[in-house]
Amino acid sequence: MKKLLLGALVLALAATGCAVTDYPVITDDRGSYSGIIRTGHKAYVVGTSQIATIFDDGSDELFSMVYQNQYGDQKLYTFNNFDPTASVLFMDQTYCDWRYDGCEIVRAWNPANSNIDEPFDYEFFPDCSGARSLSLLISQSSRLAECGDKMLMADKQGLMGEFANLATTTWRGQTAYVLPINADNTSVSLNGVSAPIYGQFTSFVTGGMDLVVPATPNLRHELAWLANYVAQNGNQANVTLTYGSVSANLNMAFSAAGINHNLNRF
Repeated sequence: MKKLLLGALVLALAATGCAVTDYPVITDDRGSYSGIIRTGHKAYVVGTSQIATIFDDGSDELFSMVYQNQYGDQKLYTFNNFDPTASVLFMDQTYCDWRYDGCEIVRAWNPANSNIDEPFDYEFFPDCSGARSLSLLISQSSRLAECGDKMLMADKQGLMGEFANLATTTWRGQTAYVLPINADNTSVSLNGVSAPIYGQFTSFVTGGMDLVVPATPNLRHELAWLANYVAQNGNQANVTLTYGSVSANLNMAFSAAGINHNLNRF
């Protein structure tokens, strides 16, 4: 649970946009069948939370989909749910709609044979909607669920316990937690190198564990530091993050192309 909370904080500090580039082989052992399944079409990847970045011209919510063949080989896609009103209308996957007309921001090949797989390889398409929000690449080591399969959903009630001491506000008519991030309550290091936190970031976490992050001007300074770090040290790092009394380690990769694209447009 702590890693899920701190993963959300890392996303908030790095412009929040992430793409899943590595995903476990999807299997099913219900009924008379047990083994690898073929999805037949793209399937929505259920995450620990939905995350939106608010800009002056609207909000971006990046989401990933997975297509898997009968051998377990996958193509992973990242798209954007853009809301021009910036009121953050999170995507509703109640009916598991896999159709999407927009172009993918990221496309990643994920073969089942781990000997030939590079978990953070990907193609980046900067002209697609939402490309400005991409900064992180995620190698997802375990399945929460794909749309239509809720058996693996995380215990959101347990995760909300981590937010018990946070102040609350109202977001779109419902209660949300105020998640302040600053140098007094948060520290981040990448492979032992301390990352500066410029000013105050104020994010909001809804009761459904959706994360909303306004893109404020100090975000550009975070991106500039991160771009310089990646240029000097490579795009992969073990991230140690402490928020208040809670801490965790996460292995992550950063999209250099996405970070630099963000800097040019921010």
